[in-house]
Amino acid sequence: DDAGRVAGHMQVEEFPEDMRKWIDPLVDPCNNFFDFACGHWAETEGGDIADDVTSNALQWDIMDKQIEDAMKVLLLEGEGPAADLYRSCMKEATPSDSAKVIEPWLDVVDTVVDNVTFATAVTAINNADMNMLFNWYVDIDSWNQSRYAFFVRPVSSTISKAVLKDGQSKWAKKHLGYFHDFIVALSTLAGYDEDTAEQDAKNVISVETQLAFGQNGTGEGYDQWVDRDYMQIEMPSMDWDAWFDAIGFGTVGLEPDPNATDVDDYGQPFDIPRLIMSQGDYPATIEDIMSCKGTGGEQLDNSTCWSRIRSFMRFKMLHYYATYIDKDFVDAVHDWNSKRFGVKTDKKRWRKCYDDTTQLLGWAASHLWIEGTFPKERKKATRDMLDAIREEFRISLTRTRWMDPSSQKAGQEKLDAMFFEVAYPDEWPESVFRNDGQLKTDGIYAQNVDIVGLNAVARARVRINETPLRSRWGESYPIVVNAFYSPSVNGLWVPAGIIQKPFYSENFTAARNYGALGTICGHEMTHGFDDTGHLRDKTGKEADWWDPKTFEEFDARANCLESEYSRFGKEDPRFDGKHVDGEYTLGENIADEGGMKFAYNAYRRTLPDQGRLSMADHRLFFTAFAQNWCEVNRKSAIFDSLANDEHSPGKYRVLGVLTNFAPF
Repeated sequence: DDAGRVAGHMQVEEFPEDMRKWIDPLVDPCNNFFDFACGHWAETEGGDIADDVTSNALQWDIMDKQIEDAMKVLLLEGEGPAADLYRSCMKEATPSDSAKVIEPWLDVVDTVVDNVTFATAVTAINNADMNMLFNWYVDIDSWNQSRYAFFVRPVSSTISKAVLKDGQSKWAKKHLGYFHDFIVALSTLAGYDEDTAEQDAKNVISVETQLAFGQNGTGEGYDQWVDRDYMQIEMPSMDWDAWFDAIGFGTVGLEPDPNATDVDDYGQPFDIPRLIMSQGDYPATIEDIMSCKGTGGEQLDNSTCWSRIRSFMRFKMLHYYATYIDKDFVDAVHDWNSKRFGVKTDKKRWRKCYDDTTQLLGWAASHLWIEGTFPKERKKATRDMLDAIREEFRISLTRTRWMDPSSQKAGQEKLDAMFFEVAYPDEWPESVFRNDGQLKTDGIYAQNVDIVGLNAVARARVRINETPLRSRWGESYPIVVNAFYSPSVNGLWVPAGIIQKPFYSENFTAARNYGALGTICGHEMTHGFDDTGHLRDKTGKEADWWDPKTFEEFDARANCLESEYSRFGKEDPRFDGKHVDGEYTLGENIADEGGMKFAYNAYRRTLPDQGRLSMADHRLFFTAFAQNWCEVNRKSAIFDSLANDEHSPGKYRVLGVLTNFAPF
């Protein structure tokens, strides 16, 4: 053991201390490079999983903490809407403050006795950026990327649909019991008596169950282009013309003039924004609820019907505000989450306020952080890295023998057309400054949250008639610790949040920067050519832009990778016989493989002597890559990842890629 330890240390003695200390030198890197790169961390700090989380991730946790530490100071001492919101949050609300916020909304709910009063109440709620039986928002048009559209989606279930649909098993009954107690707690805190709180719980579970069963056939990505007549036919209990007018979207989904000439490629006039709904059964379910049908389709009397709907509305309002008002409500949410997730979720106040601020005002918070801490030269350095990786990708396409020349050329054109948004936008969006001067540091926190919501709705009314930027950041922003590729616009984003230690530094060697950040950049670039990306051309449109034989060759290689990754996990006793789903994780696995190849080749071109790596640089590059994915998970998180995460577990992201990469 001593000889092995000495030999292991000699292999990494030239590594930076912050990398070397996490390595387990007793593990043979040729047998298990993941355990070699991450082993000491996993046995020490990584293995100490806090009560309020289900996993630790070495590099990502470090970066999150660095941003948090800097942001805590900036939010306490800085200026602007993000700082104002954070400081108002740090001043905890009193029960009197809570009453000022929630009682007017509870009064609105109490007015609901029929379809007319329901529509009036829902309109007021929607205008305040809250939702009830359905969600709505403005986003890029699914049919035309050069315009915005109005989307109507089913409301998300408050608890797992699996719990609601099962209902009878011991597991489902346990979670329904937790949910029941949570509803009762919120109603009681709001001042309702025990009988009303119990009736609320019964009614809410009934409506939630009805909604869960009524979302059959509803799937993300399955859009249908409809008009208002369709909505009125599907859900006649609501006056949809009046609703659209009342929320300020009076032209959405109108019947177009057949003689209109200013239309898009699909015949939709530009002055009538497209109305898009998810496919599925949910419109009929919403209509059943509004027309007083119960979970079994039975007709309810008016009193029972509207009491049931009021209970649901009351709960939705209380649940929305619960984390923004006084401590008793916040504790009720934490108690419920602790029970259903099996972890303690009682956040410190600063953490809760930090999370709220960066979620509600992500752009304003990002602007504060960029201007206060981020070295601007990293923007160009990362762009240069991306250009170098793209060039290696282009060269690789010319050497890919299973692609015919026309497909190789089309692939190069797609790479050339791919745009990069790095660190932060050259021009900051209006959302950075939208709430300037409107939030009160010494005001009631929930009232500031209301102002943010009202301004978001006002902005949506303007946005729907604008032309979207192809390079818009969507729901992400520069402070995010991640990178992503959008197939619909053929663009790649690398936020400033990930361009920092331990992924990148001006003081790191190229081996470390390319092994860590470079492989992630290459990963995102490869998504343009993965199992779904290869179905879209250089503009982001779905098209047959490859030769049929090339498509066949791609599928054959993808099937091979799928089979390989599906074998991973079977040897690990923690997986209880389960394994990676190679089909479900295929796109991410392809991206991991490509990211390694192109980042490695780009790194070699930074070296003298025809790109020859010293053994020390070789080890450093691959170890930097491996430490990207050091993670330790609770057993429940392992199973959740296998079932729901499109990425393979960190261990197999490392072992799978390196097993297939000849230079390793």
